[in-house]
Amino acid sequence: MEAGRLSFEALQRRAAARARGAPASAARWPAYFTAFEVLQQDGVELLQRSYAERRALLEKLFADHALKAPRTLVPMTTDLATAREWLESWTEVSVV
Repeated sequence: MEAGRLSFEALQRRAAARARGAPASAARWPAYFTAFEVLQQDGVELLQRSYAERRALLEKLFADHALKAPRTLVPMTTDLATAREWLESWTEVSVV
């Protein structure tokens, strides 16, 4: 994350760090796991289930296990303008 925004470039720099520089890279560019939905649970593939069911399972996992940073449950919306605002404000991506 750079300047409060997710940065794929920073993640790439961190991943490219050699073993000796890895701790410093991890401190400078901490990684975050962002989740949108569950595709598999307890070895069972969930792709035949609806997105709404998979999303509900993910939300339950976060609630049941009190998951927090560096794990992030990405908010969900069906509103295009809201999604665009989230993408632009959280990342270094410009939506055309």
